[in-house]
Amino acid sequence: MSHGAVAVQTVCGTVSSDALGFTLPHEHLLNDMASGNLQPDPLHPDLLDRKVTPELAWILREHPYGCRDNCGLDSVDDAIDECSHFRGLGGGTVIEVTPQGQGRDRLSLRKISQESGVTIISGGGWYLEQFHPDETRVDDIDELVDMLYEDYVNPSDGIASGVIGEIGISPRMTEREIKSLRAACRLQRRIHLPMYVHLPGWTKLARDVIRIALDEEEVPPQALCLCHMDPSGDDPEYQLELASSGVHLEFDMLGMPYNYRYPGEGQSPSPAETTVAVKRLIDNGYAHSLLFSHDMFLKSMLRKNGGNGLSYVFEFLERLAIAGIDPAIIHSVNTENVREFFELSMDAEED
Repeated sequence: MSHGAVAVQTVCGTVSSDALGFTLPHEHLLNDMASGNLQPDPLHPDLLDRKVTPELAWILREHPYGCRDNCGLDSVDDAIDECSHFRGLGGGTVIEVTPQGQGRDRLSLRKISQESGVTIISGGGWYLEQFHPDETRVDDIDELVDMLYEDYVNPSDGIASGVIGEIGISPRMTEREIKSLRAACRLQRRIHLPMYVHLPGWTKLARDVIRIALDEEEVPPQALCLCHMDPSGDDPEYQLELASSGVHLEFDMLGMPYNYRYPGEGQSPSPAETTVAVKRLIDNGYAHSLLFSHDMFLKSMLRKNGGNGLSYVFEFLERLAIAGIDPAIIHSVNTENVREFFELSMDAEED
């Protein structure tokens, strides 16, 4: 348990951790995936330059990266609409984990927060190698730490981030990505914020991340969130091992319908499959380790384009109730668990 409420940095200032309310811990409201050397889909090359519409929803489920327009969220109005709808369903906070080099725009996030009434917390660091800015091509990891530290304590836009990440690890787990991960870990030891690591869900690299982050860089386990646990839900031994390390396990692909055809990726698991994996972890005593979100990052995920937007999590919670999980536990994942993610991360500063 944490020692109590802490101040959480949002794009509009600080709020108490006990005022976050129902929180989506892993979303994107504005981002740019198309900058990562996007290539035409060999099966549907004509899709590359099409504009996303509801009529394309069926083909984008099979080829989400085949359409340039799909690979980015660039409308403040769309983000306000999604956040407002989320708030109308009882939502309080969105943690927006778009990092540098991938379209992070904290000034616009502030406007979205003000217009929608939803608290927004921004992230930082670097994603997969193809999104790393040129200035990160350095040999000394501590130079990277200094770059990150400056962004957090002296932000150029005057808006500080409240979490670290999402820090990107690809199926290849490149040397630059490992340096980025180590730099983020060292930043975490200095500023004591919650830290998110993007994992390639179908390529089980979490043990390597835990070795680097917890064993070598000494990040407190309660301050680390391993993202995209959904695809490994069919491997109970793997997930229970990760949970036993004390980290947070994030199921953040809820309701996602896509077939990711990149090497090392695959079909998003169904809500029914994820329900089984989540119930298993809860039955084994790890309810406190769980986080739930959507990872909204494509235009076809917006409600106006036939997607789930920021709303599906409430339907998923109903699935858990039908599966016989205690309602108090269900409610705690997007409330108490998120609050304690902040409080436990900052408690480590006192240890």
